Amino acid sequence: MNTYQVESSRIKVDVIEEQELDENKSSPKGVLDRAMKYIEANVLEAEDQLWFVIDVDRWKEQQIRELADHCKQEENWNIVISNPCFEVWLYFHKRKRKFKPTPNECKAWKQKVDTLQSGGYYYLDFLLLIQDAIVNAGSADSSPDHFFPKPSETKVYQLAQAIIKKVSTKEFDKFLSKTIPQLIEREKAHIRIKKGHK
Repeated sequence: MNTYQVESSRIKVDVIEEQELDENKSSPKGVLDRAMKYIEANVLEAEDQLWFVIDVDRWKEQQIRELADHCKQEENWNIVISNPCFEVWLYFHKRKRKFKPTPNECKAWKQKVDTLQSGGYYYLDFLLLIQDAIVNAGSADSSPDHFFPKPSETKVYQLAQAIIKKVSTKEFDKFLSKTIPQLIEREKAHIRIKKGHK
């Protein structure tokens, strides 16, 4: 959603991520540590929201619960989880019914998401379907009032709902109908230019 901050004066998304791939830094505690460093360097306003987007695949439930407990103690801190991985959220952009791979691992989810459209996963095409994903993932959520999703479920739709609520449905619809097609066209033109230089 980084693209969206240019389009709306009501929302700015800062993604807090590490450049180097260190497994400890992507753990629930590592994510919390990075958020705390970010807060020290940036003043959060009263209306600012902090969202932790994590998945279950490599972490013990107790580690995730500790992060969730911390979020409960802070104003406007939220956690959304996909079980077992982020691809569960992507899957619901194209499908309503749950997919239950055996074994229930991320590799199977990644392969499934790649088969959902010709040419494989392309983030802008999926972004156009975010409202479908909200409905599909929300309908599949068997415990909407609990922070921890069951296998093959995700809570990321709650973050998407919060973003749309913040900017208004009308402004978000404009983003989907005008901005995203322009971005897709720009990327296609960039690819054509690159191919022309070869």
